Amino acid sequence: MNRVSHGRIAMLDSGLGGLTVLSALRALRPDADVYYFADTAHVPLGDRSLAEIEEIGRRNVAHLMAYDPSAIVLACGSTCSAFDAFGAPELPVPLIGVVEPGSREAAAVSTSGRIGVTATGATIGSGVFERSILRARPAAAVTAVPAPALVPIIEAGEWDSERARRAVALVARPIAAARCDALILGCTHFPHVRNWFEEALGPTVILVDPAVATAREAAAALGTPTGAAGRLIVGVSGDAQAFAEAAARLSGVTIDELRHVAARHAAAEPSEQMK
Repeated sequence: MNRVSHGRIAMLDSGLGGLTVLSALRALRPDADVYYFADTAHVPLGDRSLAEIEEIGRRNVAHLMAYDPSAIVLACGSTCSAFDAFGAPELPVPLIGVVEPGSREAAAVSTSGRIGVTATGATIGSGVFERSILRARPAAAVTAVPAPALVPIIEAGEWDSERARRAVALVARPIAAARCDALILGCTHFPHVRNWFEEALGPTVILVDPAVATAREAAAALGTPTGAAGRLIVGVSGDAQAFAEAAARLSGVTIDELRHVAARHAAAEPSEQMK
């Protein structure tokens, strides 16, 4: 099927995190048709080895390509890290991640050059953000803090809970101790608990949400805006209804079509209704 003039975006995350990128993209291009694949059957992705994440990521990207997108957005820091380590799939369309946009923004807004980053264990362990930040600002001092507890908390719907507040406070301590003046929320789930980061770190630390910069790159891959309302199709490898309900509570997103995609069939072509 030929691509429409304004293009389509296919987006991947392990669950609710990528909604931050989706919301930012919709604010820029409400006419864009989006297929959002939430691979909740594999959440939390960041607890797995980079090799396993890379294998899952390649399968999921193949699934997204069947949507005939103008660009694919990896709204998942762990998948970006795995592709950085092992090489990304070669595609005929742009593959847009969250690491480079977030790193460039943090490098630009930090006054002192002391930049923090927090993400899943796999992402922090890979060193991908440190390398990216140093490319953008070679003299930067980077403090990287893994936060493995946060994704499960957010996926459980507890983003406003005391449990989330305590988990964020633990992450914030080494960032404050290093006197960072910018912190990259390097997992797309983490902006959902931005209020707790603001409370823990105060107004002197700029919180960098890579979603906005990533959405700008995705919007640039599309054609001329049409003025029409774009459709949102969501595929979920786990419990589709539970995801849809949590997504509505968290971001108010309206899903035009919701489908379950069996994890073992993630590389299969989407149904005709998805096209």
